[in-house]
Amino acid sequence: MGFPILPFFLIFLIWLTFRIKSLDAKQEKDQEDFWAKERAASITPSKDISNLSYITIPIEKFPLNFSNDPKVIELENALQEISTHKLLNLSGVSNTDLKLQYGVGNFETMSQIGEDFDKACILLNSYAKALIDAGMEDDAKNVLEFSIGIGTDISESYIMLANYYKKRSQKEKLNFLRERVSNSTLLLKNSILNNIDDSV
Repeated sequence: MGFPILPFFLIFLIWLTFRIKSLDAKQEKDQEDFWAKERAASITPSKDISNLSYITIPIEKFPLNFSNDPKVIELENALQEISTHKLLNLSGVSNTDLKLQYGVGNFETMSQIGEDFDKACILLNSYAKALIDAGMEDDAKNVLEFSIGIGTDISESYIMLANYYKKRSQKEKLNFLRERVSNSTLLLKNSILNNIDDSV
């Protein structure tokens, strides 16, 4: 006598049908919620953004003009220029949330502020690398600590700073850096933590 497969197959089909309907209903609800949020965002009045806690790059504390390399000079010029811009870490903030939080009239301005922050983080990382290449590791450390302090998402910045601390057996600072990374939402968090813990 064969094993009665048909009843189990029918049960599976019923479950699968129910599951598909459930997922479809959830997707439809998510879409409705998204468009409702988007409609609300599109009519959000502009808010005063003049007194936000903008990030200021302490360019006056950086050892500018330390190299005659045209690439380094170009990097420093770009860093000086971006230091005059308003910066905010808006990583992970969607376009809809930008409009809801600051008003639709400020959307382009806030988008640019977020893009400038990302550009600044890239420039700071490159500047730190140039300082390290020039043997100015203490200055590079100051740049990296500032960059990480404002929430850069460039994993190389964390790794360079971790290497500085490890090289000098600064375990307390290394532990603080590890804790900061652990509590972050960095995309490459696990990779950074593995590097921090390597040869500690």
